Parts: sequence; structure tokens; C-alpha cells
Amino acid sequence: MTAYCSCVHRVYLAGPPFADEYRRRAEALASAAGWEPVDPMRRDFRGATEGHEAEIVHGDLADIDSCDAVLAAFTAADEGTAMEAWYAHSKGIRVIAFTGGTPPHPWTRYVAESVHTWLEDAISALGSPA
Repeated sequence: MTAYCSCVHRVYLAGPPFADEYRRRAEALASAAGWEPVDPMRRDFRGATEGHEAEIVHGDLADIDSCDAVLAAFTAADEGTAMEAWYAHSKGIRVIAFTGGTPPHPWTRYVAESVHTWLEDAISALGSPA
């Protein structure tokens, strides 16, 4: 008898706050690949972060902890994306990086299981969640 896993595999969409096109495309591609995308920007604090730092960070960390992988858009320098990728890496959660052609920083290569120029290739690197 084969065991059946009804688990939902989740991927956290790390990226700069104003990377709306990345988030839209990543969500569609991840869903099509069988992953449940988790977008931290559903808690949108853009323009109103002051005084909400703990809420933002604690929410992001809880989301990452609930995921099987992190898809990190390193298309531009962003402290939040770097911290999210480092946190996931330190917890043993897979990190797949997407650069959009931006040369990857040595830290990106260190924390990421793989680094990809194209978003489609990064999604493929996540593999099948089944």
C-alpha cells in the first residue's frame, strides 16, 4: 500500500516591496506548478512601515516557517529579501533565487540552492511538490 500525502507544498515569494509584476508572475507560475504561493505583501505596509516593524518581521518569519521553499527575487538590492533568504537558509528551508539578469552577489549564491536568470527556470528548480 502506498502512503498518500495530502500535504500542500508552499513557497514564500521574497522580493522587493514594489516588485508587483514579479509577484503576479511568480504566483501564477508557482500555482501552475502545483505550489501554494505565499505572498507576504498581502500584509501591505508600503508607505506605512514605521511603527509596524515587529508586526512585519514576525509575520514574514511565520510565513517562511510555514513554507517548504523560498523563491527570492534578487533583481535589485533589497535588505528584506536578503534577510528572508538568510533566515530560510539558516532554518534549512530551500532557497531558489531569481535574478532577472542582475549579477548575483556572493551571499545570494551562498544561501541559494540554485540561482536563475529567468523566473520560469527558478520555478522549474522548485520541482514538483508531489
